[in-house]
Amino acid sequence: MQDRPRLRPIEAFPVEHEGKTLICLKDPLNLAAPLGISPAGYFILAHLDGHRTMIDIQEAYSKQFGNLLMSDELKGFVEMLDQNHYLASERFFAYQKSVVDEFRRLPTRAPAHMGGGYTEDPLELKTQLDGYFIAPNGPGLPSGESTALTPKAVVAPHIDFHRGGPAYAWAYKPLVESEGADLYILLGTSHCGGQTPFVLTPKDFATPLGMVETDKEFVSRLQEKCAEDLFADEYLHRGEHSLEFQVLFLKYAAQRRAELMGQQEKPFKIVPILVTSFHSMVINRTPPEETSSVGTFLRALRELAENESRRVCFVAGVDLAHVGRQFGDHDPITDDFLNWVEAEDQRLVERLAARDAPGFFNEIAKDQDKRRICGFSPLYSLIHLLNGSQGNNLHYGQAFTPETGSAVTFTSMIFE
Repeated sequence: MQDRPRLRPIEAFPVEHEGKTLICLKDPLNLAAPLGISPAGYFILAHLDGHRTMIDIQEAYSKQFGNLLMSDELKGFVEMLDQNHYLASERFFAYQKSVVDEFRRLPTRAPAHMGGGYTEDPLELKTQLDGYFIAPNGPGLPSGESTALTPKAVVAPHIDFHRGGPAYAWAYKPLVESEGADLYILLGTSHCGGQTPFVLTPKDFATPLGMVETDKEFVSRLQEKCAEDLFADEYLHRGEHSLEFQVLFLKYAAQRRAELMGQQEKPFKIVPILVTSFHSMVINRTPPEETSSVGTFLRALRELAENESRRVCFVAGVDLAHVGRQFGDHDPITDDFLNWVEAEDQRLVERLAARDAPGFFNEIAKDQDKRRICGFSPLYSLIHLLNGSQGNNLHYGQAFTPETGSAVTFTSMIFE
């Protein structure tokens, strides 16, 4: 037992359950399973900073609640957190190393959210995804008679399917109704940061609908053009959903198109790229491309994409605003506030559709990213990778969660 226990970086937010408030703990790295603790437990949690001793925590608890916190009770609580890998301890670091080492050895990236976000049975999964098209706020099922042009880029949410499924359908319907691309370059939000602005992996992605192959040669050439080790944080791909959900929909789109056209499934490859936070550049009001590592990567990726003989489509897996108690806001969410969020989001989307990088950046920087646009870095990157394309906003949505008093917003777009 550590004398000065330290909590790992985690997410903690209140939820209402059977009339009681609980604090839900989530690990962005997906190394620890979610936990629910009491507000008193959260008070203890907030004191696990690596500086306070167990006695210090007991004293603070006594002053706050007016009763004693017994040593055995505190030790049991801290041990429970450690057993569940929430503490920065020897046990956790050994476990983390074993998980990372195992991931690096594997030739494929396994579906991390299968069984939770979506079913693992292929037939049931197709029915699930079909359902998002025919939902009341969906776009309707794809047509097999359309001759739509393959989009140059798709912007889709990465919110969980049960809250944003129809928004995925809006984004991917034009792709199903086109010939599709040969190479999809995926840009997804890295919710766990990273040492470099962009994180690569050469691993193929397994899905219930079949394997999706990563273009290893393209990935290798991209790394060769950049000085930084873009594989240093490759393990972040292991549990990241922002790309997993896009890969799943790309595979679904290819199979749905084949069924509609009465043809064989068109093969395709992907280039999976996680994009870490550009928030410090917003604070400093420095356009990201003026940072050497960002500018070099974007120029290299654009050059490789423009020199491709194959048909290329970019796919951004992004959400927009994150507001409410779950994300650190203290005031309750009202209809007027959500209307303000939508108006601000629409201004941002307009700048995106016009591929206006300075305007897009200023929309974020003007209030220091008050709405917490988690798709900022992939979308800003996308603007710099497209040429001569105009964005078409197909759908905008807001998912409000009463249990957490929070909302996430998202948009579905294509660039033609």
